[in-house]
Amino acid sequence: MTTTATETEAASTSSAGDDVVVARAGRYYRNTRYLFVLAMLIFGAYFAYDGWVAWPREAQLNRDNPKAGKPHTDTDIRFQKVLGFTLPPLALAFLGWTLYRSRGSYRLQGDVLSVPGHPEVPLDAIRQVDKSKWDRKGIAYVDYELHRDPGAAGAPPSVLDYRAPRGRVTLDDFIYDRAPTDQIVERIEAFIAQSSAPSVQGAPPAPEH
Repeated sequence: MTTTATETEAASTSSAGDDVVVARAGRYYRNTRYLFVLAMLIFGAYFAYDGWVAWPREAQLNRDNPKAGKPHTDTDIRFQKVLGFTLPPLALAFLGWTLYRSRGSYRLQGDVLSVPGHPEVPLDAIRQVDKSKWDRKGIAYVDYELHRDPGAAGAPPSVLDYRAPRGRVTLDDFIYDRAPTDQIVERIEAFIAQSSAPSVQGAPPAPEH
């Protein structure tokens, strides 16, 4: 996966030892969809003009002078009207879906992951990372299970509350900036690997022979 220095510099900042990685909406993802929406609006206007103006006028001229050529049928005109009527709303709906899907940003600040549509997820609440689609599509699924509120009934923060929110975060390096998204995934994996590694300090002493 290719990255640029500009993307990396814009994505990662450090202040007072608090490392922050931010992945904003990908420009390529949004720009290609903006062009698609624009094309739908242009074609919608073109079909509407044919359906309500050009082709009916052509049919009227043919009725006045049958030698004026073969006009489009009523079915043709009706089909143009349908396209002219439906394409603009579809274009706006697609635009709204695109902006919603790429809203906000991915943010990893210290050991807390923030993703639009989810609560803030501490890295120690992450249960697994599914990268089955990572190599082909750049998509990683992060399953989390939040800890019990330490202030609730004096429960220790290490105890899991199975009534607490669980969810799956989708990290997509096509919809959001690739370099910082990949960096976030790498840091999550590094945290999980470090957390699951056995502690050397707590190991029992080796038996003496």
